[in-house]
Order: sequence, then C-alpha cells, then structure tokens
Amino acid sequence: MRRNAAWGIGLGIWALWVSSGCAWDEGKIGSKVRLLDRLRVEGNHFTDSQGRSVVLKGLNLGYPEVLRGQGRWNGDYFREAASWGCRLIRLPIDPGTYRRLGKDECLALVGQALDWCRKYGMYLMVDWHTCGNPASGVFQEPWEESFRTTFPEMKEFWAAMAERFKNEPTMAFYEIFNEPVAMEWRGGSLTWPQWRDMADEVIDAIYAHNPKAIPVVGGLNWAYDLGGAGKEPLRHKGVAYACHPYPGRVAQPWEQNWERDFGFLAKDHPVMLTEFGFDPDDKTCPAVYKAGTDYGKRILDFAKARGMSWTAFIFYNGAGWPMPLFKDWDHFTPTESGAFFKERLESPD
Repeated sequence: MRRNAAWGIGLGIWALWVSSGCAWDEGKIGSKVRLLDRLRVEGNHFTDSQGRSVVLKGLNLGYPEVLRGQGRWNGDYFREAASWGCRLIRLPIDPGTYRRLGKDECLALVGQALDWCRKYGMYLMVDWHTCGNPASGVFQEPWEESFRTTFPEMKEFWAAMAERFKNEPTMAFYEIFNEPVAMEWRGGSLTWPQWRDMADEVIDAIYAHNPKAIPVVGGLNWAYDLGGAGKEPLRHKGVAYACHPYPGRVAQPWEQNWERDFGFLAKDHPVMLTEFGFDPDDKTCPAVYKAGTDYGKRILDFAKARGMSWTAFIFYNGAGWPMPLFKDWDHFTPTESGAFFKERLESPD
C-alpha cells in the first residue's frame, strides 16, 4: 500500500491514518505533514507509542551534497521515494563531507531531509557512511579520503546529531558506522570485542544528548557478520543491529548461512537490513552484487519471517554507483531490482 502525501482524502483513509498512530498537522501553510510516532525498542522489535510492533521498509538515498550539486536535493526526490511505498529513508553522510562542509551545514542538510521525510510520512536514518577499520585507522581504497575518520570525530558527529534532533521522533535511527571491516590485507586487525567497545562508547555520546535515540550497529566483514554479538552483545539496551547481506557476501545455501551469521540474533534483538540489493547485470563488483530476483525474494522472505526492517540500495542513478533502482531521473523508471523492491514496498505485508 502506498504511503504518500495524497493520503488524507476521504474519511476511510483518514481513519486508517489514525489507527496507525499518525495524523495530519494543518499548522504548516501550504503543506500537510504526517506526524510520526516516536519508536522504541521493545525486546527484539520496534514499537510505537501504543505498543504496536512496527516493521519498516525503505530505501537508501544518494549523498545530499552530490544531489544538491546536481539540482536534485529537493522535496520531489523524497516524494518520489514515498510514492514507491518507502517508510524509512537511509541518508548517508560521509566523514569527508562532514569535514568539508562543517558541522552546521551538515546538520542543515539533515534538517532538510527530516522536513521532507516528515511531510511524506517517512522515518529517517542517518548513516555515518564510511567503510574501513576504525581501530587501525585503515579505510577502503580508493575512497580513503572520504571514508577516513577518527574515533573522536565519530563521537563529535553523533553528539551533534543527537543534540540537534533530540526532539524529532521522525529522526528515528542513528547508524553509527556504515561498514566496519578489519582490512587485513593492509595490516588492519579488528575483533568483535574491540568494535563492540568502540560502538558502546559512541552510543554513550549519543545517549548523553538523546536517550530516546535508537543507535544502529553493524557487524564485521562489511557489516555482514554479527556472530560475535550472540555471545558478547552491546551493553546498551534500546539499540538495533545492522546487516548488509549482499548476495555474494556468503556462499549458498544462503538461508542456512544467513541464520548462522545474523538471523539468529533476531530472536533477542532488532536486526535491520540497512544496505543490500542486487543487479543481474552488475559490472562494478559482480562477485558481491550480481544476482537476480531469486536472491531478492529469498532475502526478503528471510527478513519477513524474523520481523526485520530493511532499506534497499540504492534510490539513485549516477556514475560509479552499483545497483541503481531506477534508470532515469525524468520518470524514475524502475530497473529490474527497482521493480522488485517497489512491488515489495507497496505491499501491505
């Protein structure tokens, strides 16, 4: 079922909104704003203010600074995502952009995204979009300058986000580090206990400003492997775990290996698939991304059976980006994977 700004027409649709814990705010001239409940972690799932379980389905967006430079950072982009049935936006901010633009401008960009998300009835997740080893200080080439960060910088970024948006329930999730990976081939080393301790300290910085935030923590091996969290979970309550289960990240049988590496954790904690997708014609990294709709069906069936929220990659089309979900910016014509995810986003299940 689509979730967009055209809702609110007719008493029956209005009643559906109210029953889902949402309503219109007529106080903003020229727009109708959907009010979203503040979410919280309850056991292994998210709940709204009335204690109802919430599973969110959504999309990854492109970099705000790049979109702005292309003239595409606007409400139309978010409205189109909402028209696909998106209920959760994952927004990447990379460390290089944070240093280049500065804290205030980055906060302003996130604030714009939050306004558009609120207008079109979508929650927002901000992602500190870096890939590498935060303990060894080794980051993935050839994007090292954009991905490079330090532990103090991470805490500074998240403290600023938590303080600025502490009263914004639409700003629901704080994914503290996109893809932790040891980078052994470049001399790096990273164990789950090391990463867990760093993550807990970042969460301390978030909770100091916003104890109602939901931090999201990815596993090792490019945010795929959450095996260590089974025996040594994060010490904080109220957090979620993230997994990026791209088709080539593990060999078949997929379901058996997914259960071993991250699915088991969903029995006790919320687990989100915050980045995943496929492209049957991928040439960027076919060993990881190349797959067809069989993969899509199997990973979403796996997620549904365990109550996992998800955000598909990527609602953007530009040079160097794998797995675009649409072919053109004029009509947002879905690619093969885009059509698959759009159908699943629109489904009420």
